[in-house]
Amino acid sequence: MLDTKKVGIKIAALRKSVLLPQEKLAEMLHVSPQAISKWENGHTLPETTLLPVLSQIFQCTIDEIIMPAYSFDEIIEADKPTILEQQAEYIAKYVMKKMDIENVSKEKNGLGLDNDTIINGVYKAFPNIGYCSVTRGKPVKKDGNAIVSIIISAPQKEVKLLEKIYGRNDKELLVLNFIKEYTMAIPQIYHIDLKEKTVLMDDLSNRYIQGFDFDEMNENGEIIRQNYNAILSATAKLHSIFWENTEAFEKIRLDWRLESKENIFSHISCLEKDYKEYRKNEESGKLPKIWMNLENNTEPGKLDYFQHAIQYLREEYPKLMDERFNSRKNITIIHGDLHPGQTFMSKTNDRTIKFVGLQAVRIGLCTEDLAMLLALHMEPDKKSAIPLLAYYYQCLCEHVMDYSYEDFIKDYKISIAETMFFTIKLINNGIYDFNMRDKAIKAYETFFIEEN
Repeated sequence: MLDTKKVGIKIAALRKSVLLPQEKLAEMLHVSPQAISKWENGHTLPETTLLPVLSQIFQCTIDEIIMPAYSFDEIIEADKPTILEQQAEYIAKYVMKKMDIENVSKEKNGLGLDNDTIINGVYKAFPNIGYCSVTRGKPVKKDGNAIVSIIISAPQKEVKLLEKIYGRNDKELLVLNFIKEYTMAIPQIYHIDLKEKTVLMDDLSNRYIQGFDFDEMNENGEIIRQNYNAILSATAKLHSIFWENTEAFEKIRLDWRLESKENIFSHISCLEKDYKEYRKNEESGKLPKIWMNLENNTEPGKLDYFQHAIQYLREEYPKLMDERFNSRKNITIIHGDLHPGQTFMSKTNDRTIKFVGLQAVRIGLCTEDLAMLLALHMEPDKKSAIPLLAYYYQCLCEHVMDYSYEDFIKDYKISIAETMFFTIKLINNGIYDFNMRDKAIKAYETFFIEEN
Protein backbone atom coordinates (compact mmCIF):
# COMPACT_ATOMS: atom_id res chain seq x y z
CA MET A 1 0.00 0.00 0.00
CA LEU A 2 1.28 3.43 -0.88
CA ASP A 3 2.45 5.74 1.90
CA THR A 4 0.45 8.90 1.08
CA LYS A 5 2.61 11.04 3.36
CA LYS A 6 5.88 10.09 1.64
CA VAL A 7 4.28 10.41 -1.81
CA GLY A 8 3.10 13.89 -0.80
CA ILE A 9 6.58 14.92 0.35
CA LYS A 10 8.00 13.60 -2.93
CA ILE A 11 5.49 15.58 -5.02
CA ALA A 12 6.28 18.74 -3.04
CA ALA A 13 10.03 18.23 -3.56
CA LEU A 14 9.62 17.63 -7.28
CA ARG A 15 7.33 20.66 -7.66
CA LYS A 16 9.83 22.91 -5.91
CA SER A 17 12.67 21.51 -8.03
CA VAL A 18 11.04 22.94 -11.15
CA LEU A 19 10.12 26.20 -9.37
CA LEU A 20 6.37 25.77 -9.79
CA PRO A 21 3.96 27.38 -7.30
CA GLN A 22 1.07 25.19 -6.23
CA GLU A 23 -1.35 27.51 -8.07
CA LYS A 24 0.49 27.18 -11.40
CA LEU A 25 0.76 23.38 -11.13
CA ALA A 26 -2.96 23.26 -10.36
CA GLU A 27 -3.70 25.38 -13.43
CA MET A 28 -1.62 23.09 -15.65
CA LEU A 29 -3.42 19.99 -14.36
CA HIS A 30 -6.89 21.57 -14.33
CA VAL A 31 -7.35 20.87 -10.63
CA SER A 32 -7.75 23.18 -7.63
CA PRO A 33 -4.76 24.45 -5.59
CA GLN A 34 -6.44 22.76 -2.61
CA ALA A 35 -6.05 19.41 -4.38
CA ILE A 36 -2.30 19.98 -4.73
CA SER A 37 -2.08 20.92 -1.05
CA LYS A 38 -3.91 17.75 -0.03
CA TRP A 39 -1.48 15.63 -2.07
CA GLU A 40 1.57 17.26 -0.56
CA ASN A 41 0.19 17.04 3.01
CA GLY A 42 -0.40 13.32 2.53
CA HIS A 43 -4.20 13.47 2.77
CA THR A 44 -4.95 12.21 -0.77
CA LEU A 45 -3.19 10.87 -3.85
CA PRO A 46 -3.36 12.21 -7.44
CA GLU A 47 -5.73 10.44 -9.81
CA THR A 48 -3.92 7.85 -11.90
CA THR A 49 -4.78 9.72 -15.12
CA LEU A 50 -2.69 12.66 -13.87
CA LEU A 51 0.46 10.66 -13.18
CA PRO A 52 1.80 10.66 -16.80
CA VAL A 53 1.34 14.44 -16.93
CA LEU A 54 3.10 14.91 -13.60
CA SER A 55 5.99 12.75 -14.78
CA GLN A 56 6.40 14.98 -17.87
CA ILE A 57 6.28 18.17 -15.81
CA PHE A 58 8.75 16.84 -13.23
CA GLN A 59 10.94 15.03 -15.81
CA CYS A 60 10.89 11.79 -13.84
CA THR A 61 9.25 8.37 -14.00
CA ILE A 62 5.83 7.61 -12.51
CA ASP A 63 7.51 5.18 -10.10
CA GLU A 64 9.65 8.02 -8.72
CA ILE A 65 6.44 9.87 -7.80
CA ILE A 66 4.31 7.11 -6.28
CA MET A 67 6.93 4.67 -4.95
CA PRO A 68 9.42 6.78 -2.94
CA ALA A 69 9.16 4.49 0.11
CA TYR A 70 11.64 1.98 -1.36
CA SER A 71 14.55 4.44 -1.43
CA PHE A 72 13.34 7.46 0.42
CA ASP A 73 15.18 9.45 3.03
CA GLU A 74 13.62 12.84 3.74
CA ILE A 75 16.92 14.52 4.65
CA ILE A 76 18.70 13.18 1.56
CA GLU A 77 15.68 13.94 -0.61
CA ALA A 78 15.70 17.58 0.45
CA ASP A 79 19.31 18.03 -0.66
CA LYS A 80 19.48 15.67 -3.63
CA PRO A 81 20.22 17.60 -6.84
CA THR A 82 18.14 16.78 -9.88
CA ILE A 83 18.67 17.55 -13.56
CA LEU A 84 16.03 20.23 -13.43
CA GLU A 85 17.45 21.75 -10.25
CA GLN A 86 20.78 22.10 -12.04
CA GLN A 87 18.93 23.97 -14.76
CA ALA A 88 17.00 26.18 -12.34
CA GLU A 89 18.63 29.32 -13.70
CA TYR A 90 17.39 28.46 -17.18
CA ILE A 91 13.90 27.73 -15.95
CA ALA A 92 13.75 30.88 -13.84
CA LYS A 93 14.82 32.98 -16.79
CA TYR A 94 12.84 31.38 -19.60
CA VAL A 95 9.82 30.02 -17.78
CA MET A 96 8.82 31.82 -14.61
CA LYS A 97 9.48 35.33 -15.90
CA LYS A 98 7.47 34.66 -19.02
CA MET A 99 4.37 33.02 -17.58
CA ASP A 100 2.51 36.16 -16.58
CA ILE A 101 3.68 38.10 -19.66
CA GLU A 102 2.47 35.38 -22.01
CA ASN A 103 -0.93 35.13 -20.36
CA VAL A 104 -1.44 38.89 -20.51
CA SER A 105 -0.37 38.91 -24.18
CA LYS A 106 -2.86 36.14 -24.88
CA GLU A 107 -5.67 38.09 -23.22
CA LYS A 108 -4.79 41.20 -25.20
CA ASN A 109 -4.74 39.77 -28.70
CA GLY A 110 -7.61 37.32 -28.13
CA LEU A 111 -6.50 35.26 -31.12
CA GLY A 112 -5.84 31.62 -31.70
CA LEU A 113 -5.31 28.68 -29.39
CA ASP A 114 -4.84 28.81 -25.63
CA ASN A 115 -1.48 27.89 -24.13
CA ASP A 116 -2.65 24.52 -22.79
CA THR A 117 -3.81 23.42 -26.25
CA ILE A 118 -0.51 24.49 -27.77
CA ILE A 119 1.55 22.68 -25.12
CA ASN A 120 -0.57 19.54 -25.42
CA GLY A 121 0.04 19.56 -29.18
CA VAL A 122 3.78 19.81 -28.56
CA TYR A 123 3.67 17.02 -25.95
CA LYS A 124 2.14 14.67 -28.54
CA ALA A 125 5.08 15.31 -30.88
CA PHE A 126 7.75 15.43 -28.14
CA PRO A 127 6.52 13.31 -25.19
CA ASN A 128 9.75 13.76 -23.25
CA ILE A 129 10.14 17.51 -23.67
CA GLY A 130 9.17 18.18 -20.04
CA TYR A 131 7.87 21.43 -18.65
CA CYS A 132 7.74 24.17 -21.27
CA SER A 133 6.55 27.73 -21.68
CA VAL A 134 4.89 29.59 -24.56
CA THR A 135 6.13 32.88 -26.00
CA ARG A 136 3.99 34.58 -28.66
CA GLY A 137 4.98 37.13 -31.24
CA LYS A 138 2.70 39.86 -32.49
CA PRO A 139 0.05 38.77 -35.02
CA VAL A 140 0.89 39.62 -38.62
CA LYS A 141 -1.95 40.05 -41.10
CA LYS A 142 -1.45 38.42 -44.51
CA ASP A 143 -4.06 37.71 -47.20
CA GLY A 144 -6.88 38.18 -44.72
CA ASN A 145 -5.32 35.76 -42.21
CA ALA A 146 -3.39 36.32 -38.97
CA ILE A 147 -0.04 34.59 -38.46
CA VAL A 148 1.60 34.40 -35.03
CA SER A 149 5.14 33.18 -34.36
CA ILE A 150 5.34 30.99 -31.25
CA ILE A 151 8.38 29.72 -29.36
CA ILE A 152 8.05 26.72 -27.04
CA SER A 153 10.88 26.83 -24.50
CA ALA A 154 11.94 23.80 -22.48
CA PRO A 155 15.14 23.14 -20.51
CA GLN A 156 16.70 21.04 -23.26
CA LYS A 157 14.75 21.96 -26.38
CA GLU A 158 13.22 24.92 -28.21
CA VAL A 159 10.45 24.47 -30.76
CA LYS A 160 9.44 27.22 -33.20
CA LEU A 161 5.86 27.15 -34.47
CA LEU A 162 3.47 29.20 -36.55
CA GLU A 163 -0.14 29.70 -35.57
CA LYS A 164 -2.32 30.62 -38.54
CA ILE A 165 -5.81 31.99 -37.91
CA TYR A 166 -7.90 32.06 -41.07
CA GLY A 167 -10.35 34.72 -42.13
CA ARG A 168 -13.11 33.99 -44.59
CA ASN A 169 -11.11 31.87 -47.01
CA ASP A 170 -10.25 28.79 -44.99
CA LYS A 171 -9.85 26.34 -47.88
CA GLU A 172 -6.19 25.79 -47.05
CA LEU A 173 -7.15 24.82 -43.49
CA LEU A 174 -9.55 22.18 -44.80
CA VAL A 175 -6.90 20.91 -47.22
CA LEU A 176 -4.30 20.67 -44.44
CA ASN A 177 -6.74 18.73 -42.29
CA PHE A 178 -7.27 16.29 -45.16
CA ILE A 179 -3.77 16.00 -46.64
CA LYS A 180 -1.90 15.54 -43.33
CA GLU A 181 -3.26 12.00 -43.18
CA TYR A 182 -1.59 11.12 -46.49
CA THR A 183 1.81 12.80 -46.63
CA MET A 184 4.61 14.33 -44.59
CA ALA A 185 5.54 16.71 -47.42
CA ILE A 186 3.91 19.62 -45.57
CA PRO A 187 4.97 21.35 -42.35
CA GLN A 188 4.32 19.21 -39.28
CA ILE A 189 0.83 19.89 -37.93
CA TYR A 190 0.55 20.04 -34.13
CA HIS A 191 -3.11 20.97 -33.84
CA ILE A 192 -6.03 21.94 -36.08
CA ASP A 193 -9.22 23.57 -34.80
CA LEU A 194 -11.74 23.73 -37.64
CA LYS A 195 -14.28 25.60 -35.53
CA GLU A 196 -11.81 28.34 -34.61
CA LYS A 197 -10.24 28.17 -38.10
CA THR A 198 -6.78 27.81 -36.61
CA VAL A 199 -3.81 25.58 -37.33
CA LEU A 200 -0.60 25.17 -35.32
CA MET A 201 2.29 24.06 -37.51
CA ASP A 202 6.05 23.84 -37.71
CA ASP A 203 7.96 27.04 -38.50
CA LEU A 204 10.35 26.09 -41.30
CA SER A 205 12.13 29.43 -41.65
CA ASN A 206 15.33 28.60 -39.76
CA ARG A 207 15.88 25.03 -40.92
CA TYR A 208 14.72 25.29 -44.54
CA ILE A 209 15.46 27.46 -47.59
CA GLN A 210 12.39 28.92 -49.26
CA GLY A 211 12.31 28.53 -53.03
CA PHE A 212 11.96 32.28 -53.50
CA ASP A 213 15.75 32.32 -53.35
CA PHE A 214 16.21 30.07 -56.39
CA ASP A 215 17.02 32.92 -58.80
CA GLU A 216 19.22 34.81 -56.36
CA MET A 217 22.98 34.78 -56.83
CA ASN A 218 23.67 33.72 -53.27
CA GLU A 219 24.48 30.51 -51.39
CA ASN A 220 20.83 29.54 -50.91
CA GLY A 221 20.05 30.14 -54.57
CA GLU A 222 22.95 27.95 -55.60
CA ILE A 223 21.80 25.14 -53.30
CA ILE A 224 18.29 25.20 -54.78
CA ARG A 225 19.53 25.33 -58.40
CA GLN A 226 21.78 22.34 -57.75
CA ASN A 227 18.88 20.39 -56.24
CA TYR A 228 15.97 20.89 -58.66
CA ASN A 229 15.69 17.10 -58.78
CA ALA A 230 14.85 17.04 -55.06
CA ILE A 231 11.86 19.31 -55.71
CA LEU A 232 10.75 17.26 -58.71
CA SER A 233 11.10 13.98 -56.82
CA ALA A 234 8.99 15.31 -53.94
CA THR A 235 6.41 16.61 -56.42
CA ALA A 236 6.22 13.23 -58.15
CA LYS A 237 5.77 11.47 -54.82
CA LEU A 238 2.99 13.87 -53.81
CA HIS A 239 1.20 13.31 -57.13
CA SER A 240 1.62 9.53 -56.93
CA ILE A 241 -0.06 9.39 -53.51
CA PHE A 242 -3.29 10.74 -54.98
CA TRP A 243 -2.99 9.20 -58.46
CA GLU A 244 -6.43 7.93 -59.51
CA ASN A 245 -7.31 7.96 -55.78
CA THR A 246 -11.12 7.86 -55.85
CA GLU A 247 -11.36 8.13 -52.06
CA ALA A 248 -9.38 11.37 -52.11
CA PHE A 249 -11.30 12.65 -55.14
CA GLU A 250 -14.49 12.53 -53.09
CA LYS A 251 -13.03 15.14 -50.76
CA ILE A 252 -11.15 17.27 -53.31
CA ARG A 253 -13.41 17.96 -56.27
CA LEU A 254 -12.67 18.71 -59.90
CA ASP A 255 -12.11 22.34 -60.72
CA TRP A 256 -15.26 23.86 -62.26
CA ARG A 257 -13.63 24.19 -65.69
CA LEU A 258 -13.15 20.41 -65.91
CA GLU A 259 -16.70 19.42 -65.06
CA SER A 260 -17.94 19.57 -68.67
CA LYS A 261 -16.85 20.46 -72.20
CA GLU A 262 -19.05 23.55 -72.00
CA ASN A 263 -17.11 24.69 -68.96
CA ILE A 264 -13.79 24.11 -70.72
CA PHE A 265 -14.86 26.23 -73.68
CA SER A 266 -16.13 28.90 -71.30
CA HIS A 267 -12.78 28.84 -69.47
CA ILE A 268 -10.84 29.19 -72.74
CA SER A 269 -13.06 32.12 -73.75
CA CYS A 270 -12.14 33.81 -70.45
CA LEU A 271 -8.45 33.27 -71.22
CA GLU A 272 -8.95 34.86 -74.64
CA LYS A 273 -10.76 37.81 -73.08
CA ASP A 274 -7.84 38.36 -70.68
CA TYR A 275 -5.41 38.23 -73.60
CA LYS A 276 -7.37 40.78 -75.65
CA GLU A 277 -7.48 43.16 -72.69
CA TYR A 278 -3.74 42.74 -72.20
CA ARG A 279 -2.97 43.22 -75.91
CA LYS A 280 -5.11 46.36 -76.04
CA ASN A 281 -3.25 47.86 -73.07
CA GLU A 282 0.10 46.84 -74.56
CA GLU A 283 -0.59 48.43 -77.94
CA SER A 284 -2.02 51.61 -76.43
CA GLY A 285 1.08 52.12 -74.25
CA LYS A 286 -0.77 51.74 -70.95
CA LEU A 287 1.67 49.19 -69.62
CA PRO A 288 4.85 50.47 -67.95
CA LYS A 289 8.14 50.09 -69.77
CA ILE A 290 9.93 49.16 -66.53
CA TRP A 291 8.43 47.67 -63.35
CA MET A 292 10.61 46.74 -60.37
CA ASN A 293 13.69 46.59 -62.65
CA LEU A 294 11.85 44.32 -65.11
CA GLU A 295 11.81 45.62 -68.69
CA ASN A 296 8.81 45.25 -70.96
CA ASN A 297 10.55 44.70 -74.28
CA THR A 298 9.08 41.51 -75.78
CA GLU A 299 8.94 41.39 -79.56
CA PRO A 300 5.34 42.13 -80.71
CA GLY A 301 5.26 39.06 -82.96
CA LYS A 302 5.84 36.78 -79.99
CA LEU A 303 2.68 38.06 -78.35
CA ASP A 304 0.80 36.25 -81.11
CA TYR A 305 1.76 32.98 -79.38
CA PHE A 306 -1.09 33.59 -76.96
CA GLN A 307 -3.62 33.50 -79.79
CA HIS A 308 -1.97 30.33 -81.11
CA ALA A 309 -2.35 28.82 -77.64
CA ILE A 310 -6.07 29.64 -77.57
CA GLN A 311 -6.60 27.68 -80.77
CA TYR A 312 -4.52 24.76 -79.50
CA LEU A 313 -6.50 24.60 -76.25
CA ARG A 314 -9.82 24.65 -78.11
CA GLU A 315 -8.69 21.69 -80.19
CA GLU A 316 -6.99 19.56 -77.55
CA TYR A 317 -8.37 20.32 -74.10
CA PRO A 318 -11.97 19.06 -74.64
CA LYS A 319 -10.60 15.66 -75.69
CA LEU A 320 -9.46 15.13 -72.12
CA MET A 321 -12.99 15.20 -70.73
CA ASP A 322 -13.95 11.65 -71.69
CA GLU A 323 -10.41 10.24 -71.86
CA ARG A 324 -9.26 11.45 -68.47
CA PHE A 325 -11.49 13.53 -66.24
CA ASN A 326 -14.79 11.69 -66.57
CA SER A 327 -13.05 8.32 -66.30
CA ARG A 328 -10.68 9.56 -63.54
CA LYS A 329 -7.78 8.18 -65.60
CA ASN A 330 -4.19 9.41 -65.08
CA ILE A 331 -5.22 12.42 -63.02
CA THR A 332 -4.31 13.33 -59.47
CA ILE A 333 -4.63 15.96 -56.77
CA ILE A 334 -2.28 18.82 -57.57
CA HIS A 335 -0.89 21.72 -55.57
CA GLY A 336 -2.38 24.18 -58.04
CA ASP A 337 0.01 27.07 -57.39
CA LEU A 338 3.38 25.36 -57.32
CA HIS A 339 5.79 28.21 -57.87
CA PRO A 340 9.18 27.93 -56.11
CA GLY A 341 8.07 30.15 -53.24
CA GLN A 342 5.66 27.41 -52.18
CA THR A 343 8.54 24.98 -51.60
CA PHE A 344 10.96 24.76 -48.68
CA MET A 345 14.19 22.78 -48.97
CA SER A 346 15.94 21.56 -45.82
CA LYS A 347 19.44 22.85 -45.16
CA THR A 348 20.55 19.33 -44.28
CA ASN A 349 22.16 17.08 -46.88
CA ASP A 350 18.99 15.05 -47.43
CA ARG A 351 17.32 18.16 -49.01
CA THR A 352 13.88 17.25 -47.72
CA ILE A 353 11.09 19.24 -49.42
CA LYS A 354 8.01 20.69 -47.75
CA PHE A 355 5.11 22.27 -49.65
CA VAL A 356 3.13 25.25 -48.38
CA GLY A 357 0.44 27.57 -49.80
CA LEU A 358 -2.22 24.94 -50.42
CA GLN A 359 -5.16 27.27 -51.13
CA ALA A 360 -5.43 26.18 -54.79
CA VAL A 361 -5.32 22.39 -54.29
CA ARG A 362 -7.56 20.63 -56.82
CA ILE A 363 -7.87 17.62 -59.12
CA GLY A 364 -6.05 18.01 -62.42
CA LEU A 365 -3.17 16.97 -64.66
CA CYS A 366 0.12 16.45 -62.87
CA THR A 367 1.72 18.66 -65.52
CA GLU A 368 -0.23 21.71 -64.33
CA ASP A 369 2.10 21.86 -61.33
CA LEU A 370 5.14 21.23 -63.55
CA ALA A 371 4.25 24.01 -65.98
CA MET A 372 3.97 26.50 -63.13
CA LEU A 373 7.23 25.29 -61.63
CA LEU A 374 9.35 24.93 -64.78
CA ALA A 375 7.81 26.89 -67.65
CA LEU A 376 7.07 30.00 -65.60
CA HIS A 377 10.04 29.86 -63.26
CA MET A 378 12.94 27.40 -63.24
CA GLU A 379 13.56 26.13 -66.78
CA PRO A 380 11.24 27.35 -69.56
CA ASP A 381 13.50 26.38 -72.49
CA LYS A 382 12.73 22.92 -73.86
CA LYS A 383 16.39 21.90 -74.08
CA SER A 384 16.88 22.51 -70.35
CA ALA A 385 13.41 21.39 -69.29
CA ILE A 386 13.35 17.95 -70.95
CA PRO A 387 15.95 16.33 -68.59
CA LEU A 388 14.02 17.66 -65.60
CA LEU A 389 10.71 16.42 -66.99
CA ALA A 390 12.27 13.03 -67.69
CA TYR A 391 13.52 12.81 -64.11
CA TYR A 392 10.07 13.69 -62.72
CA TYR A 393 8.47 11.10 -65.02
CA GLN A 394 10.97 8.45 -63.87
CA CYS A 395 10.15 9.18 -60.21
CA LEU A 396 6.41 9.12 -60.92
CA CYS A 397 6.60 5.77 -62.71
CA GLU A 398 8.11 4.15 -59.63
CA HIS A 399 4.57 4.28 -58.24
CA VAL A 400 2.29 4.82 -61.29
CA MET A 401 1.54 2.54 -64.23
CA ASP A 402 -0.04 2.92 -67.68
CA TYR A 403 0.89 6.56 -68.18
CA SER A 404 3.02 6.81 -71.31
CA TYR A 405 5.79 9.34 -71.74
CA GLU A 406 4.09 10.48 -74.94
CA ASP A 407 0.89 11.29 -73.04
CA PHE A 408 2.95 12.95 -70.30
CA ILE A 409 4.66 15.35 -72.74
CA LYS A 410 1.34 16.05 -74.48
CA ASP A 411 -0.16 16.93 -71.08
CA TYR A 412 2.80 19.20 -70.37
CA LYS A 413 2.23 21.08 -73.63
CA ILE A 414 -1.45 21.57 -72.81
CA SER A 415 -0.42 22.84 -69.38
CA ILE A 416 2.09 25.30 -70.90
CA ALA A 417 -0.58 26.63 -73.26
CA GLU A 418 -2.98 27.18 -70.36
CA THR A 419 -0.54 28.35 -67.69
CA MET A 420 0.98 31.10 -69.85
CA PHE A 421 -2.30 33.04 -69.50
CA PHE A 422 -1.72 33.20 -65.75
CA THR A 423 1.02 35.74 -66.45
CA ILE A 424 -1.39 37.82 -68.52
CA LYS A 425 -3.96 37.85 -65.76
CA LEU A 426 -1.34 39.08 -63.30
CA ILE A 427 -0.38 41.93 -65.61
CA ASN A 428 -4.03 42.89 -66.10
CA ASN A 429 -4.31 43.07 -62.30
CA GLY A 430 -1.35 45.42 -61.96
CA ILE A 431 1.38 42.87 -61.18
CA TYR A 432 3.67 43.54 -64.13
CA ASP A 433 5.88 40.47 -63.89
CA PHE A 434 7.28 40.74 -67.42
CA ASN A 435 9.99 38.21 -66.58
CA MET A 436 7.43 35.48 -65.90
CA ARG A 437 5.50 36.40 -69.05
CA ASP A 438 8.68 36.14 -71.13
CA LYS A 439 9.49 32.74 -69.63
CA ALA A 440 6.00 31.56 -70.61
CA ILE A 441 6.60 32.82 -74.12
CA LYS A 442 9.98 31.04 -74.21
CA ALA A 443 8.38 27.77 -73.12
CA TYR A 444 5.65 28.02 -75.74
CA GLU A 445 8.14 28.98 -78.42
CA THR A 446 10.49 26.06 -77.76
CA PHE A 447 7.80 23.41 -77.22
CA PHE A 448 5.47 24.52 -80.03
CA ILE A 449 6.85 26.98 -82.59
CA GLU A 450 10.41 25.69 -82.97
CA GLU A 451 9.17 22.11 -82.94
CA ASN A 452 7.10 22.82 -86.01
